[in-house]
Amino acid sequence: YGVQKRLRFLNIEKDLVTLKLLKIFYINGIIRSYKILNNKTISIYFKYNNSNKIIHWSIISKPSNRIFWKINKLIKNYNKNNFSGFYIISTQKGLLTSNNCILENHISGEILLKISI
Repeated sequence: YGVQKRLRFLNIEKDLVTLKLLKIFYINGIIRSYKILNNKTISIYFKYNNSNKIIHWSIISKPSNRIFWKINKLIKNYNKNNFSGFYIISTQKGLLTSNNCILENHISGEILLKISI
């Protein structure tokens, strides 16, 4: 929402999943930063390149249609069409990027988001 409106920052409600996603986004350079304001609010600071958003994301798995990939399918889809970005995957070890799943942990799970850079 905040990126679509070209806001510099956005305050959202704090929860555990949001914190994990924001940590992944920050580590991968998707957002400028985030700050926990109090027990209920987080402030997200967005990153733009020449006034354009630098990422495109799409939801893969939905509550009505959950998508689970094995590691082989994850590798196959990751290498297809010179994909520049990553997937966010819910695994037994928590939320991980496709890079972490393929290179470090060799695990798979539910594909939540596709992030294109």
